Amino acid sequence: MTKEKQRTYEFLGNIMVSLMDTDILITYPFLKTELHISSRDLSAMKKGSNMCIYQYVRVVSCITEQIHLGILMDVLLKQLKIMLATHSDLVIGMIPHCKHGSGQPEEWVIVMQWDGIWV
Repeated sequence: MTKEKQRTYEFLGNIMVSLMDTDILITYPFLKTELHISSRDLSAMKKGSNMCIYQYVRVVSCITEQIHLGILMDVLLKQLKIMLATHSDLVIGMIPHCKHGSGQPEEWVIVMQWDGIWV
């Protein structure tokens, strides 16, 4: 396996671990029961091993459902299409929630950018 592919799976493993860390109830036994997946496979996925991408999707989907985190893939896809068609940058921001609603982000971080174009 090439180093590039390994990095891709490490990224997916890191996403999975970060999501698992949001709730103490999301454990290996829970995921094994919900998804009928072995501890060995879960452990390999956490390390970013070369598993079928479908397995990562199943685990991430299960966890996001349990923690009530909605990923609006249709909206993301629409924005990606617009970004690619207009050669724009895609900006993702985090808006903290507080008692009085959401606030304005203090800092923006560019996560996708065209080569040679700097903001």
